[in-house]
Amino acid sequence: MPHPIHITHNRVGIEPVPSAVPHPDPSHLAKPGAPWAPYECAYTETTVPLARAMPYRYYKWRWMALNPFHRRVGVFPLIGQVTWGELIVLLAALAVAAGWAAGQWGQVSSGNVAVTFLIIAYVLATRNNAVTFLFGLSHERAIAWHGLAAAAGTGLALYHGLIEQLGWGETVDDTAAADDSSSADDLESYNLTGWISFGLMSALVATSASRVVRQYLWNTWQMLHWVLLIAVFAVLTIHSAAAVLIGAGVWAVDLLLRWVYQAGLQNPHMVEIVALPSDVVRISWDPADFSYAGGQYVFINIPGISWMEFHPFSLSSAPGENRVHLHVRVLGDWTKRLHALATKDVTPGQPKLVKAFIEGPFGSPAIDLYGDRYKAFLMISGGIGVTPVQSFFNHLMAQRARGRPVRLAHLVWSVRDRALISSVLGYDDVYAAEHLPSSLPLSFQPDLISPNQYANGANIGPQPATPYAPPTPAGSQVPMTPLAAYSSQKQRAMEHATSTTALVDMERGVASTSNAGAAASGAGDFIATEFYLTQARSETASAKANIRPELQPALRMGRPDLPKLFEETTRRAEFLQLKEVAVYVCGPSVMVEEVEKLAAASSKWGGVTFSVHSEVFQF
Repeated sequence: MPHPIHITHNRVGIEPVPSAVPHPDPSHLAKPGAPWAPYECAYTETTVPLARAMPYRYYKWRWMALNPFHRRVGVFPLIGQVTWGELIVLLAALAVAAGWAAGQWGQVSSGNVAVTFLIIAYVLATRNNAVTFLFGLSHERAIAWHGLAAAAGTGLALYHGLIEQLGWGETVDDTAAADDSSSADDLESYNLTGWISFGLMSALVATSASRVVRQYLWNTWQMLHWVLLIAVFAVLTIHSAAAVLIGAGVWAVDLLLRWVYQAGLQNPHMVEIVALPSDVVRISWDPADFSYAGGQYVFINIPGISWMEFHPFSLSSAPGENRVHLHVRVLGDWTKRLHALATKDVTPGQPKLVKAFIEGPFGSPAIDLYGDRYKAFLMISGGIGVTPVQSFFNHLMAQRARGRPVRLAHLVWSVRDRALISSVLGYDDVYAAEHLPSSLPLSFQPDLISPNQYANGANIGPQPATPYAPPTPAGSQVPMTPLAAYSSQKQRAMEHATSTTALVDMERGVASTSNAGAAASGAGDFIATEFYLTQARSETASAKANIRPELQPALRMGRPDLPKLFEETTRRAEFLQLKEVAVYVCGPSVMVEEVEKLAAASSKWGGVTFSVHSEVFQF
């Protein structure tokens, strides 16, 4: 592997110039021959212009210092998985709060403790803040702590209110005010605004506690959250707790950065939308001046649907591709309107140009995915959760081609066949016939899967330089084998064809060398993709959805055996003499939780350990 060199490209066609300080312009991604450099894309963790100019070594030093603190301890109520760093900060914060509260016990000024927790909550809710940038904390983790800080602030506000109402504490101001004829009215007004603010804070916490409410009533919840948030600012200011405006100021600056700088000035304002098979809509735009890393996401607003709604979606493309892509599954009201807009007044399968505002990109990994710490990767996704996982996988493969030392990379995608739930529409058939290869069913395709497909050690994906091969319809020259012909035994063998043969292939590839020699030479590297269809289907539906197991070697029927997957990954890592495996998982919360538990159970002291970066998009 060539020695990593940090390179800056000024213009296309000008020779690269070595650089040790700030990050290069992302145009270096357009040159496949440029050697990979650790943390070359880490600057995309933030959208703040000044922070993006940080030297790349900052990210290396940050991960070196903080890596022990990113190790997971266990699962805590309300906040889920907790790392050592988060636990230390939590205990320190509780100690400071307890000492402060003890010093204010029975005094009106105890409200200052509650206000401090509210300020912390507001800061953690922003998408651009110093906490996430300095400590490598992802926005999703910050949101979990935001909720905990808000709940703590609400509880302390209740304690403060009881002190006031029940007269547990007395201050000099209260005694002095007793001689004033208006003191009773002032005290009544003070208590009233206090209880109103407590009620608003309680409503904020209560309406945000349920993931179901946030998922299925996103627009209603978001609007209510904003109204309550602004009301809390106003009432607490009247209540003589104007310090809360510090949090309001941070929040307002973040909004200006996102809405004015990112969505209004920086990011593209015109995008293409096109309806694809399986109720999917692709959104794409020119990558010029839009730098991102694999696995990140954006918030997008399309005025043709609604001026008020920004929705988060993962980027499904990878840096260096000629377009930036989002693939949106039609599930809710906004996505249905997006689908209708994409199909209105256009030729079937053709893109449509619409105006859009884009915030981001956002998303920073919870583990050191951008450096050279990990050489083994296990990527697991479910449903539309494949978008960030596939994006990261494609980015990883592109970096590997430029010299990144990736020895093991295994992508697993489990999904129901969406094409059977809602039939493949006419314009989808047109698009499929013109654009989609035959290597996967239509449900997997909608140009989400890149040429990075592997089976039995060989690349089976459609390559840019190869002729296009459309899906083979039933009744054509290659007859479709009835699914009934696949016995349960053959299906079981097929489900783990890549898994069961991988170790044999690795051992065969290094039969004449020692393990140390294999690791040094790169022999026996394992790159694999497996795609699982989990829903039963009829022969007719299978033909329409282009389900052809006999022609699609990466296709598996049924569900992946996740415990077996971790067991085999451990064996592969041991063979390659790798001690650390990075796990990237995105999908339903049940899947994510199972993967996190398996990663913890499979990690052995002194042996192979699994570090997990998970995404569930539950803001």
